[in-house]
Amino acid sequence: MTPPLRRLHKPSPEQHRTAGFTLTEGLIVAAIAALLAAIAAPSFFGFMQQRQINMARDMVYQALRVTQADAMQQRSDRRFSIRERNGRIEWANHLESVPATQVTTWQPLIEGVVLADIDNTLTKAGGIHYTRFDMYGNLKSKAIGEQGTITLTISGKRDTNRCVIVSTVLGAMRKGQGQARANDNERFCY
Repeated sequence: MTPPLRRLHKPSPEQHRTAGFTLTEGLIVAAIAALLAAIAAPSFFGFMQQRQINMARDMVYQALRVTQADAMQQRSDRRFSIRERNGRIEWANHLESVPATQVTTWQPLIEGVVLADIDNTLTKAGGIHYTRFDMYGNLKSKAIGEQGTITLTISGKRDTNRCVIVSTVLGAMRKGQGQARANDNERFCY
């Protein structure tokens, strides 16, 4: 025996009126979502800028380490050069005997990151900052200019600084970040 067929009933007009949201309720939800997005957007953009500048600093640090390692592996003097060109930072790892102006393979850094106006204390010639490593991985010259700092910042936002510091004649390096007060060497990035 087959069960009897159920009859589908049609919703009453009262049930139609209670289903869904009204236009006013939808607008209130949209306004709340827009308000939350407006509050969260600056924090998100700040987070992205911090991430961007930290990645750029890490790239410069790694590039310096690679230049130092290349000098030891190839048993030749190497130079790490960094410059700002057309609003972008570029770096190169090349033989000491090749002038930086003749280097053809410059590697770009992350777009939007530039050299800071302060605390770039590596030797500078022709608009290019550089440091040199001998075949042992030590700084080529014992002069103070070979030691120093490369400081990066976000284009248009000059208060967020990150730096890489070449701190000893043995080629020791470390990463730093901008501070509100200068250290004993009158530098704000340490």
